[in-house]
Amino acid sequence: MMEDLSLHFLDIAENAAAAGASHILIAVDEDEGRDLMTFRAEDDGRGMTEEEKGRALDPFYTTKGKKTGLGLPLLAQTAEQSGGALTLESAPGSGTTVTASFRFSHFDRPPLTKMAETLMTLVFGHPGIEIRYRHRRNGKDFHWTSRPAAGGMVRPDAILKVRRALRAGLSRIGAS
Repeated sequence: MMEDLSLHFLDIAENAAAAGASHILIAVDEDEGRDLMTFRAEDDGRGMTEEEKGRALDPFYTTKGKKTGLGLPLLAQTAEQSGGALTLESAPGSGTTVTASFRFSHFDRPPLTKMAETLMTLVFGHPGIEIRYRHRRNGKDFHWTSRPAAGGMVRPDAILKVRRALRAGLSRIGAS
């Protein structure tokens, strides 16, 4: 289990980038009243065959030339240990959608505390990919979209601007 849910989200988004995605949507919904937290990542990457999809939760299966592929299996385990579940939708040429749900108050649910930093890692690590982020916390919404950098080059002043925007938006809805 990863210490912070944002690290799971980073791993899923990195998978999307590796699959050739040019657009990634990350959506988080925290609803304490319903005792539910959901996370959804959608991408327009290459997608998975039925065989790949069927094996995606096997920790000893990966398409990346390594010996293990722990991202999805660990996220599924975390969701299940937190009273939730993971679903995976994918087809070749249609991208992939990963949805994980967690019981919000479950003592095994890792915290979600580093989303601004996670998003910055994605945005500046993959400047050619558009990252859309939606976060709802107890009915309050925050939406943010990156702008792919021309030629993959990031201007230094953009880092501070993005950090301020993400932190202000998350703070406004009571998220970290």
